[in-house]
Amino acid sequence: MNLAWIGRSLARLALTAWLFPLLGAFALAQGRSAERFGQAGPYEITVVQQPLCCDGKGNGVELYLPRPRRAGETFPVVTWGNGTWAKPDKYAFLLRHLASWGMVVVATRDSSVGTGETLLDALALAERSDKALLMDRGRIAAIGHSQGASGAFNALVAKPSIKTAVLFDLPGRRLCNREHCAQIPGGLREKQSVLFLSGEKDPLSSSEMVDAYFGEVPAGRLRAKAAVVEADHNDIQGQPDCPSFAIGCRKGIGAFLPYATAWLRWQIAADKAAAAVFSGRDAPFSRDPLLTGAVIAR
Repeated sequence: MNLAWIGRSLARLALTAWLFPLLGAFALAQGRSAERFGQAGPYEITVVQQPLCCDGKGNGVELYLPRPRRAGETFPVVTWGNGTWAKPDKYAFLLRHLASWGMVVVATRDSSVGTGETLLDALALAERSDKALLMDRGRIAAIGHSQGASGAFNALVAKPSIKTAVLFDLPGRRLCNREHCAQIPGGLREKQSVLFLSGEKDPLSSSEMVDAYFGEVPAGRLRAKAAVVEADHNDIQGQPDCPSFAIGCRKGIGAFLPYATAWLRWQIAADKAAAAVFSGRDAPFSRDPLLTGAVIAR
């Protein structure tokens, strides 16, 4: 019996037994690196109680503002589009969250925003207001929910200085007003990007519907998509959980939050930690068990 060989084998087994759990813990930690963006950001926020007046339809515009931590600090800007019949209060948790991560959020009270015009009106009003000094006009995103998702994309197409769009629960092409969806996604310019997020159980924005849009994005454009497991059409309205008897809300905003925030921080704030959420073969976005069908492509 070769005692030396047995000793070396036992040593290798012991090393393996110690190393594998460590590697597993490291992989798990990597997979959870997106979680920090689901927590409140480092900025205190101010919500402007008296909205700016008015967009092209006479609606007021609300502002969610990070409080500067040094003189002259400016912030990227997000213009928000509500879902049909909804107002910004339905999305207050999300809008406050984005402001806490150092983004000025501009939110029209229009509840029929599919063409994107009132998202641009809201942006222009904010740029003419006394809060304009907080805004970095070279770093702008458009985001929205349901009909507001089509509005966000149309704002992106209409204004080349908008860098990216995040589309929550964009209705499938057969369900989307033709005027609202005619340019989705073919109007995306070379240096613009888009993130599609939907609920796995959303009948209005099913995986098949989102896949169809995703497959039509012109080559060379950065795009990503994923569905949140077990979520429905209105989970993005969670505060953060679903309100009692909420129609179309199963889980709350949960898994939507870190990826929407990280995408925006990456695309309009050049945040390297946020970029890492979507970068590389083992990107957390691609491996999160709370997401299904996650793909990043260019």
